Amino acid sequence: MRKRSVAPLLACLALAVPASASAHARTATVALDYRLKLDRQTPVAVKILDGDRSLRIAPHGRRVIVLGDLREPMLRIDSSGAWANRASVTAIAERLVTSGSGWKHVGGQPFAWHDHRLAPPPYDDDRLGAVARFSIPVRVDGTSGAIAGSFVRYGRPLLWPWLLAAAAALAVAVLLGRRNRLLTIGLGGLGGVAAVASLAAFGVADSPTGRVAWVELGLAAFVAVAATAGLVRLHGERRVVLAGLIGAAAAATTLGSLGVFRHAVVVSSFPAPLARAVCAVAFVAGAAAAATGLLTPVARR
Repeated sequence: MRKRSVAPLLACLALAVPASASAHARTATVALDYRLKLDRQTPVAVKILDGDRSLRIAPHGRRVIVLGDLREPMLRIDSSGAWANRASVTAIAERLVTSGSGWKHVGGQPFAWHDHRLAPPPYDDDRLGAVARFSIPVRVDGTSGAIAGSFVRYGRPLLWPWLLAAAAALAVAVLLGRRNRLLTIGLGGLGGVAAVASLAAFGVADSPTGRVAWVELGLAAFVAVAATAGLVRLHGERRVVLAGLIGAAAAATTLGSLGVFRHAVVVSSFPAPLARAVCAVAFVAGAAAAATGLLTPVARR
């Protein structure tokens, strides 16, 4: 009876971790070499979102017309919401609407969308600082203007200190975890908590609306509750194996976020050093729990 009662819990845990990762998988951007810096004065309240590739406009009672590549009316944002021009080639290219005629309601306000004009230019040298400019023409209450700024490139962080620290911590954790099953359980729980916190932080910072990403937070909370319930209900070797499964899921989930160690700008609600530290803990603790909780019991048997 105990095996049957635990099976649904393990199934939920196995499905929930990939679900939280896929919720964030709308974009693989977790870190960048650049940041988009807006000019001090803009004709309307605007913010750069989504890994520095999306634009969010809050009209605040004004009527904003965003122009496309051919300076054709592309978007209209006002108190009634956001409307896309179905005859605009730029709106069609951005997948806001399909080809046609007239204006189509595409969302409320403030409104955010991916704009290819925010994509960074190709870099053929090692220059740092402001390397290029971007400009998106707009009309605010009939007055022409532009949302403009600079692509600012940052130097990449050193990778070898993180690799050295991770290798040393992993070796020590595996060595001690083989002798102490409670340490394995603790490593699995630590890796799971760190992975969930990392996913939630990336999901909140990458929210296309600029608001709290409740879906990501809800899935992260579900994963945490399911893992905790499993560790509480199980005993003995089964608890160790579950800790190993949680650790393996944490390490696998964190693989998609390892770019934070190679790029300067981290797209997370955590500061960059903290985001890197949380990812490192999730991967090292998870991998150690998987090695001691899954591989060691098999070797013993």
